[in-house]
Amino acid sequence: MSSWWNSSRAVYGAELRAGALCLVDHGWPVVPGTWWQGDGWHGLPDRPGWNLVPTVPGGVDAASCDPAQVARWWSTAAHSVLLATGGALDVVEVPAWMGRRMAATLRGVGLVAPLAATPAGQWWFPVRVGQRDLPELLTDAGVVLHGEGSWVIAPPSECADGLVHWRVNPSACGWRLPASELVQSAAAEAARWRASEGDDRSVAQRPTGVASGMRS
Repeated sequence: MSSWWNSSRAVYGAELRAGALCLVDHGWPVVPGTWWQGDGWHGLPDRPGWNLVPTVPGGVDAASCDPAQVARWWSTAAHSVLLATGGALDVVEVPAWMGRRMAATLRGVGLVAPLAATPAGQWWFPVRVGQRDLPELLTDAGVVLHGEGSWVIAPPSECADGLVHWRVNPSACGWRLPASELVQSAAAEAARWRASEGDDRSVAQRPTGVASGMRS
């Protein structure tokens, strides 16, 4: 059992390293994070009670796009892949029900936007750095805009209930990022629709297979 477990973790670690290297190859900075294993987050034994955080000195400020550095980081453990925001990109994080509505709205105007999902029912859209003052309509709806000093957990990292995964891989749009204002506009449309429709359980229900992690 031990041999199988170690082999499985080694394969998963290689997948994480490949995922991190793919991100930095396109200019998206990453930093290694604590990792989920069995009963909780590991990687910071001197700081019990912490969960999903960077594990290197300097924290998220140490995020890098250097392939050699990234390869070294992920050669030591199956670190979660944390995508650092605020420099090369920002991230708009939304509840799953809103993400589904936003994806349909964006497709309706001919825009394919990268989109990741976590097992806890949070979805996130990487966007170009732009306006960072969210209107009250969006903050009240649970939208979080990750900018400078923040991060999100990226595929194929593992959480308590499953893996973070791409619902729309960035390769589908050539790694081009949509404007933050456009994605926020789609989020606002979803929030207004939800307010007018009430709590539509058929929309709010989590679909089978959606993975999830934690909000940064």
